[in-house]
Order: sequence, then structure tokens, then C-alpha cells
Amino acid sequence: MRRYDQRTPHMPFPDDAKALLVIGLHADRRSVQARARERGLKIFYLDTEGVTENGVHKPYLIEGAREGDVVVRSEATPALLHLAKLLNVNA
Repeated sequence: MRRYDQRTPHMPFPDDAKALLVIGLHADRRSVQARARERGLKIFYLDTEGVTENGVHKPYLIEGAREGDVVVRSEATPALLHLAKLLNVNA
């Protein structure tokens, strides 16, 4: 799912979904995360938990993370390339 608006429309999860990967922090995806939790899906976040402005890193913590979620503090491109390698997928 890739949405830029603040209100993410309902999208069904595939029946065989096992996890939800949330990338970035600018759009509010808490309603999607809530539906994933209701289905028992594992929630993974890929986010630097901050922004860099004028060379200064400013923390911007993930608001929707809950106990048991996995937070990977990394930029998307290197982390997704690493994941693809682990999964033996050509990217």
C-alpha cells in the first residue's frame, strides 16, 4: 500500500498476509495498523525516526508503534535492498 494523503482509504489485506511493513512516518497509517493487528499480523516499521534539516538530525518518533512491533531504524533504500538480499530476491 502506498498512500500520501492523511486519511488512508480501506484496503483489504490478502488472505495469506503475514505481516504489515510500514515505511516512513509522514502519513498517518494507524487505522491500517489497527486492522492488521486485528488480523494478528506482525507489524514492522522501517523508519529513521527523524528528519535531517540543514545537517542536523531531529528526532521524530513513530507514534503508532506498540509493544511487540519491530522497528528498523534505517533509510528505506539500503534496508529494502538488504531485505531483498536476505530473501534472495533480485532488486
